[in-house]
Amino acid sequence: MKKIVFGLLILIFALTGCATKFSHKIEKTSNGATIYLDSLTVQVEVVNKAIIHIKKYKGTPTDSTIPDYVTVLKPQDTAWDLKEEAEHVTLSTDDVVVKISNTGVIRYMTKEEDTIVSETNDLTYIKPNKGDGNAVSQAFLAGEEAIYGLGQFQSGVINWKNMPIRLQQDNQEIAIPFIVSTKNYGIYWHNYSITDFNVTENEVLFTTTIDEEKKIRETTFTPDKTGVYTFMVESNSQNKRGKNCEIRVAIEDDNIVDYTVFWAPVCYSGQKYLEAGKPYKITFQNTNSLEMGRLFYNEPDYNKTVFSSKFGNTIDYYFVHGENPGQIVSEYQGLTGKVPMFPKSAYGFWQCRERYHNQEELLENAREYRKREIPVDNIVQDWFYWPEGTKGPEWDSNKYPNPKAMIDELDSLNLQLMVSVWPEVINDPLLKKYDLDQHKLEGTDFLDFTNKGVQERYYGMLKDSMLNIGVSSIWLDGSEPESRPDDNFQTSVGPFGDVANCYSLLVTKSMYEGMRQDYPDKRVFNLTRSAYAGQQRYGAASWSGDVSGTWKQFSEQIPAGLNFVMAGVPYWTTDIGGFFRDSNSLNPIYDSQYTNTEYIELLTRWFQYGTFTPLFRIHGYVSETEIWRYGQEFEETARKFIDLRYQLMPYIYSEAWKVTKEGKLLMSPLSYYYPKDSSTWEIKDQFFFGESLLVGAVTKYGERSKEVYLPEGRWYNYWTSEKVTGKRQVTVNAPLDETPLFVKEGTILPLGPKVQYTSQPTEKPLTLKVYTGKDAEYTLYLDDNESYAYEQGVYTEIIINYTESNQEISIKNGSGTYIDFNQNPMHFIIEKVGMEKEEKVIFNGNKVQVQL
Repeated sequence: MKKIVFGLLILIFALTGCATKFSHKIEKTSNGATIYLDSLTVQVEVVNKAIIHIKKYKGTPTDSTIPDYVTVLKPQDTAWDLKEEAEHVTLSTDDVVVKISNTGVIRYMTKEEDTIVSETNDLTYIKPNKGDGNAVSQAFLAGEEAIYGLGQFQSGVINWKNMPIRLQQDNQEIAIPFIVSTKNYGIYWHNYSITDFNVTENEVLFTTTIDEEKKIRETTFTPDKTGVYTFMVESNSQNKRGKNCEIRVAIEDDNIVDYTVFWAPVCYSGQKYLEAGKPYKITFQNTNSLEMGRLFYNEPDYNKTVFSSKFGNTIDYYFVHGENPGQIVSEYQGLTGKVPMFPKSAYGFWQCRERYHNQEELLENAREYRKREIPVDNIVQDWFYWPEGTKGPEWDSNKYPNPKAMIDELDSLNLQLMVSVWPEVINDPLLKKYDLDQHKLEGTDFLDFTNKGVQERYYGMLKDSMLNIGVSSIWLDGSEPESRPDDNFQTSVGPFGDVANCYSLLVTKSMYEGMRQDYPDKRVFNLTRSAYAGQQRYGAASWSGDVSGTWKQFSEQIPAGLNFVMAGVPYWTTDIGGFFRDSNSLNPIYDSQYTNTEYIELLTRWFQYGTFTPLFRIHGYVSETEIWRYGQEFEETARKFIDLRYQLMPYIYSEAWKVTKEGKLLMSPLSYYYPKDSSTWEIKDQFFFGESLLVGAVTKYGERSKEVYLPEGRWYNYWTSEKVTGKRQVTVNAPLDETPLFVKEGTILPLGPKVQYTSQPTEKPLTLKVYTGKDAEYTLYLDDNESYAYEQGVYTEIIINYTESNQEISIKNGSGTYIDFNQNPMHFIIEKVGMEKEEKVIFNGNKVQVQL
């Protein structure tokens, strides 16, 4: 009898064990597993404990000819476990649990098995022979969250949850397929073709044409559901030459899309709360576009996050986990490339305009800045410095008879020169000289940068004409590229459509790698109009393109820049004042930018905002943008904010070190630091500059006070030192010479003396402003300002601590070997904010303690 019972137990255990095995074949690999489902193969790769790489394909995948241009982190030596159950395979690291169902749906969970995010099969597909529509698509269920990133768009959107947009490079539009959620995850979509984010499922069909010439149509729309509908205009980036496009979508009297722009992007997004069963008049205007345009929408219960790409045969993405947005962005930069330090001069003021017409005109204005004692570090030569009838990096000897002598004089003025260069060349002798004449994208003058030899020879051309005579940095304009071949055009690695979005990445790569090799002691800084995932590792910043000088486009720059940096590329700027400025500058709103009261106020508010962006740069089309051109009142306010920027330089440079060392952001939305406070999710006119400064931007004409949301804790008004309790809206005075600026309690803010350029020697002490209320710590960073010696530890960190309980400041040495304080002691003034008392301290490397 005992033998029979024992035999039954063995049989039960055996059957139970079989039932727990997954119902499909699994191959365990060194870094994960390959799972063979009925019609789908899923590869799960553990990159590190926080990053999971997913690939899904049908049948046997063919090896792609397209290199991996973006990711640089190889799978790490990471502990992970694989567990099989009847309907799931579970892969776990120390940070994240990945559960793959027998239908191929993947759910990401915490170690406590709380769901972070889950895929859904709705709008998930692979269509290798796609016919109409996109080829590959992956959807995730959206929860109670806000979603940031995707690059830069002019729709005024800060939170991309459920909002549709097309990720396609264009002037003013930058496509980076990476998102960060307040639910502690990020997703990098690894596909270089044009991609629809939250692809639209419905189209509004127009029944009546109001004006065929102006392309105005209307219809009546009766929604089936009540809630927020999201809309996307599909237009054409090419407009009638010389005319502004007017793109508007009005639902009744509410313009949910409203643009008057010279460069018309491909897509525009908007949203509107609608009631089921109620008829709404929708008017769609697409004046001066080359096509009528289409209007698409999604219903309120969309509740998905979708990446849907034009080309591809594999679903390919990376899941990134972090406890907060800062960790997610840092992990993502580990995956796609860390950010090098810029030369300190790059963080100073940039004088730029379209354009200086000759060598003497540029020098006259450079001298005038120094004569007027207006701080500035950089001056920019925009296009058309090349010989007439050509385009490319060659100086017109009639206008620039001795560019090296020009640069030498700028050097004597402690000014750096940046020169505009395009990745298109219209100059047959130059093309033949560098063996580039047979390497253009079909139908364009843009070069094929997928070709490694083209990258090297194009860089060589710039080295010979620019870098060898002392040009400090290159302005890589039109790097979308501005003109594109047909999708089927064969680049050196495959069809152009397969790599359409990553062109700028390759252009900046060519410059960075060449400059680092040939000028190893000089940090690379270049400016580019486009960007892509991973571009942050190539010493490049981006700007928001040729935007118009209007209050609306100014307000849109703030969320555009914040989403750009949340896509993992921390350095961004905008044309202060807008590129198109007045009636002589393709902007008919203002008669004269130099005398129009409203425009000068717009310029003032834009200038104040630009002071707190990662790069501080004024620019304008057919404009003289020097700050003394706009009257005494503007000049005084501009001087005030330029001085503030330079006094903040010890803080800015130390925060930039955190960007390089820790993967932080220099500019960020409020939700970057306060992701659990849903009141921050939709705020698009406030942001952090570094960790400690909260900036409010005034974006309306005539506004002299502003509602500002302060997160939890207590905050000091920078201008008045008044202390305010947060987690609420407050009304802040905003006279024309100020913008709202707050410092959180528990902050040590280092300020330098007034200087004329960032690295100007000075004997004056550094001021440490202590905002009491909580314990505080700050790491002050110092190095030689221009070389890569910091990569070998040649830098100095000074650790400054404040203890609230005993009101004591301590200063001590941190990491690095750059400064010997015994030989070069450092002088500080310690100021307790709100008190008149100051303490003077000399730091010689030994720990100093001061009672406040």
